[in-house]
Amino acid sequence: MEIQSFKKKKDNKYEILFKDGSSIDLYDDVIIKYNLLSNKKINNLDEITKYNNSLDAYYLAIKYINKKMRTKTEIKKYLAKKEFDDITIKNTVDKLVNNKVIDEDIYIKAFVNDSINFANIGPNKIVNKLYLLGIDKNKSYEYINNIDKKVWIDKIKKIVDKKNKVNKNYSLLYLKNKILTSLINDGYDKELIMEVLEDYDFKCDERIIKKEYDKLKNKLSKKYEGSNLEFQIQMKLKAKGFTSEEIEHIKTGI
Repeated sequence: MEIQSFKKKKDNKYEILFKDGSSIDLYDDVIIKYNLLSNKKINNLDEITKYNNSLDAYYLAIKYINKKMRTKTEIKKYLAKKEFDDITIKNTVDKLVNNKVIDEDIYIKAFVNDSINFANIGPNKIVNKLYLLGIDKNKSYEYINNIDKKVWIDKIKKIVDKKNKVNKNYSLLYLKNKILTSLINDGYDKELIMEVLEDYDFKCDERIIKKEYDKLKNKLSKKYEGSNLEFQIQMKLKAKGFTSEEIEHIKTGI
């Protein structure tokens, strides 16, 4: 196929117009590689098209990565959506890895540090999130296990502080269990959570007990009275996690 002209386009591409009226868009790298400016003729169109397609996948991946760091899995999914074939996708990812454009070690470090600084999730949830992005769990734990234990303790303490300060309804026992469950779900180790909770100086807000006491008394007084009413209230309060001492203390203050 004889070339009639070259017309520059954006993104380092040229429109190649052939003498038969057909045309094709090629990257300047392709034109240089196959010396098309001098030859003015293409005899191996399939080969050139294939090479141009591989560059298309590579440059699209580079643009995608420039927005934020990506894993191999993310790149594969992205290129698949762009309808590139499996071989082109594999070759593109391999090239990105070889050129250090994709680096799992750097990605893990950045992801973990961002999670520590800007999120409340713990190490196990971080690892699970990385796993969904295609990062091997052992590799993630290898980095996370080198992080000072105090980092996670400080994060847990901040979360416990916040939950304790905003507590308006729960007994200390119920609050501790609720915090424990929440932190485990957020990826913190149970042993570390228990260590913090055992040393944490929880303060019982008498207003919470009084509020629950008054609410129960108002409800149960329609059915019970006298000592039986007090017994029913105590049973309900204990079911909510309030201790006998806390209940007796609030009763003596009424």
